[in-house]
Amino acid sequence: MMEEKRSSVSDESHIPDETFENKGTRPGRIGSTLLLFFLLIIWPLSSYLLMKEQQPQLSASGFEGLNLSTQIYLPTILIQLLVFLLIVLVLRLEKESFSSIGLKGFDLRNLLIGAVSWFGMSLLLLAMSYLLRSYNLSTSPDVLKLLPRTNPQKFLWIVMALSASLAEESAFRGFVLTRLNIYLKNWWLTILIASISFSLGHLYQGTAGTIFAGIYGVFFSFLFLWRKSLAPCMTAHFLQDVTPLFAPLT
Repeated sequence: MMEEKRSSVSDESHIPDETFENKGTRPGRIGSTLLLFFLLIIWPLSSYLLMKEQQPQLSASGFEGLNLSTQIYLPTILIQLLVFLLIVLVLRLEKESFSSIGLKGFDLRNLLIGAVSWFGMSLLLLAMSYLLRSYNLSTSPDVLKLLPRTNPQKFLWIVMALSASLAEESAFRGFVLTRLNIYLKNWWLTILIASISFSLGHLYQGTAGTIFAGIYGVFFSFLFLWRKSLAPCMTAHFLQDVTPLFAPLT
């Protein structure tokens, strides 16, 4: 384990693993190039615009003003699943395996590492939230109106958390990190670009929410590079997304 930690993220040759070698993937492959453009720019931008379209109704209405299941949850789940299927399609067309983007290693150790990592990051971000509030930076109050209130809504929220952990981690960590670094050949820059793109899809959450998403993006990226698996990232992401179910609705 100590040797894994000493591995340099700035030198791809020091990571002898299929997830990072991508022997069959080369710059210029049209499928990967187009998908990178979609994941880095189109998807975050469209997510922000879709949520912005709902924002006037969120701001003007009470907690009962939206049909969360049909207007928010189900469309989000559908989009996330379609994005994941798009990734699968490109992998198949380019004869790449699921393990090439880290879809492997779903063992107890990685799941526990994901859970412990989520707990540690939650404590860190809780402390940061108090710091941001002192600068009048906070999560948009409208985000509270997106939280589920009925049992069917809570069920869909859990499904949405599962689909988000699968699609977003496969996209921004598994695909973007491994493919973008083939062009950039610099893990630090790759992580920065991927994390900024990931955070932009959370602009609807306000300044603090966007900052937190970016920090999570960086953290998940290093977790992925360390474990060479999306399993701990998906676990931490899922736990983060289901946590609001236990928050008081005020």
